Amino acid sequence: MEYDNRGKVSLWKNDKGGSGPILSGKVVAHRDIKEGETIDIALWKRDASGNQPVMTGKIQDVYNSSAAADDDDLPF
Repeated sequence: MEYDNRGKVSLWKNDKGGSGPILSGKVVAHRDIKEGETIDIALWKRDASGNQPVMTGKIQDVYNSSAAADDDDLPF
């Protein structure tokens, strides 16, 4: 089975110095994203060595507590 990387975030430390960013990375969208749309992101620090990312995380749709409450109205 192929690894599913959708909804994942990875950041690497940028050791090049200068005026560049201290971290750079990739976000793999889990669906089509519209311009201006808000998406939740969560990051975790890792003990990284070699070519491993310094931080990893995930992206997901914004949590809507009122939508979650509506799920309690299921007829079964």
